[in-house]
Amino acid sequence: MKLILFFNGWGMDERVVEDVDLPNDYVIEILNYPYTISTDLARYEDIVLVGWSFGCYYLSKFVLSQKRKFKKVVAINGNGEVIGKNGINPKMFEYTLSTLTPENLLKFYKNMGIESEFKKPLKRFEEIKDELEYFKANYLPLENVFTEMIIGKDDRIIPSLKQKRYCEERGILYKELDMGHYPFDIIRSWGEIV
Repeated sequence: MKLILFFNGWGMDERVVEDVDLPNDYVIEILNYPYTISTDLARYEDIVLVGWSFGCYYLSKFVLSQKRKFKKVVAINGNGEVIGKNGINPKMFEYTLSTLTPENLLKFYKNMGIESEFKKPLKRFEEIKDELEYFKANYLPLENVFTEMIIGKDDRIIPSLKQKRYCEERGILYKELDMGHYPFDIIRSWGEIV
């Protein structure tokens, strides 16, 4: 059996990917904040790591802490430097955090480019805000661990031009899709990634 280890985005839960089809020969573990892995990875001969948005940062931390090498590590609209030159403008990050209210969170979801019926995470607003505050307090840019990236052409959260530059400077294979920051209106099967 093969494993997909998915590091979800900020404030999200498994609902955002519950309609994404899983290939028959794979199982998936969805990791939400605080990204605690419960699976014995030694059981799997083939593991594909996938991160989305801020999940890419936590995926990077995980890979850098491992002795094991992974053949396929995929970023979707994110990387290990999600704030700054290769990610979100620091002033925009600060603004988002300082003005975060339940109403502004809904505006943020809209900015992600969601087209279909988005299954809002079943998390309390305070949990989502705490998660962002923790991220800010502990953020340090990380070296690249990704072998491939999927970039939304219309990403308004982490601009696609920054993501493409990040890939080109590091020789990372990437593909652009007609989507915003939220990818699961377009990516409907994990088979498209693995």
